Amino acid sequence: MHEIGLLKNALFKVKQEALGNGLTKIKSVDLVIGKMQGVTAESLKHALEIAQSEEPMFAGCQVQVKEIEGSMKCQDCDHLFSLQEVAESCPSCGGTNVKLISGLEFFVESYTGN
Repeated sequence: MHEIGLLKNALFKVKQEALGNGLTKIKSVDLVIGKMQGVTAESLKHALEIAQSEEPMFAGCQVQVKEIEGSMKCQDCDHLFSLQEVAESCPSCGGTNVKLISGLEFFVESYTGN
């Protein structure tokens, strides 16, 4: 479950910034997660429970998730296309020179605390 490592890393960054701003309790965290990360709601909930048990600052913290669709761009014909899984070829020209543009994001957009 890579979700635990991803979430712990994100919450560690929140903790460091929050402590630097004099906050001792985090109420909510807004995450942006690309669909290509393969993170499920259930696994994220489990990862959050683990993080909350290890760090009192996050006890009771609510996490909201904004999902980003996966998209790729063909480097040959400039066709931009959305996808559910990584494609090896362009659906427009059939070229294999494609690049992942979005869908692997995982970052904290904002948080609240006191």
